[in-house]
Amino acid sequence: MYKTDAGSITVDAANIDVKATLECGQLFRFEKADDIYTVKSGEHTAKVYTKGNYVTIETTSVNYFVSFFNLDRDVNRTKRELSRFPELQKALDSCGALRILHQPLFETLISFIISANNNIPRIKSIINRLCAMFDDVFPTPEQLASLAVRQLDAIGCGYRSQYIYDTARICAETDILNRVRGARTTDAEKLLRSLPGVGPKVADCVMLFALGRLEIFPVDTWILRTLRQGMETEMQLRTRLMSRYGDYAGYAQQYIFYYNAILREKA
Repeated sequence: MYKTDAGSITVDAANIDVKATLECGQLFRFEKADDIYTVKSGEHTAKVYTKGNYVTIETTSVNYFVSFFNLDRDVNRTKRELSRFPELQKALDSCGALRILHQPLFETLISFIISANNNIPRIKSIINRLCAMFDDVFPTPEQLASLAVRQLDAIGCGYRSQYIYDTARICAETDILNRVRGARTTDAEKLLRSLPGVGPKVADCVMLFALGRLEIFPVDTWILRTLRQGMETEMQLRTRLMSRYGDYAGYAQQYIFYYNAILREKA
């Protein structure tokens, strides 16, 4: 499915749809110029581009990005499993091999707190300004907790500033991140939701995009507006769709969201 060399990873283009993977709303630290994506995660950077039948990932952090892009997962098998559901067929046909990323836990947590009631360009700008304060590296809990709330206000975090500061301080002073990593999904959700600024949707995104809990189906405003039946609550809708798609619920959510909320909106 892929091969590695010093400084690069080569992937068959049939095994990764770069645009869908990076622009489906799961990642905020990337920029695109001349069909080349610059992807940043933690202290790591990669240049990602498609040429012919291959995708090249240029990076000095080869092993990191093999894990980050989940390159050992057969996502085409996942698509075949999801093809059993007729309501997903147009999305599956329109998207290539979208991959759910394996992102750092704390970075994902803070990024999705920032994402609450926000739009993607603004989320990206805030995160870029935050990282610029630490030499273009996403801060550790200890580094982020060392900032003053007014410094977070100054980079545009708004009402989220106090949440970000308080969550960073808790993560720096306790073992909650390790407990989240080792917990069962239901317990991980409770731990995450105990943190300031973390509601159901943020917790679900963290579990899906950082912990790899693929049975999770995050419900945001768009999903609720378009997929609810009758007077379903967010949790009732989430339960129904997780039951329907089972171990592939996270992938189903990403295909539905990317195809309908992003591709069709831009068409």
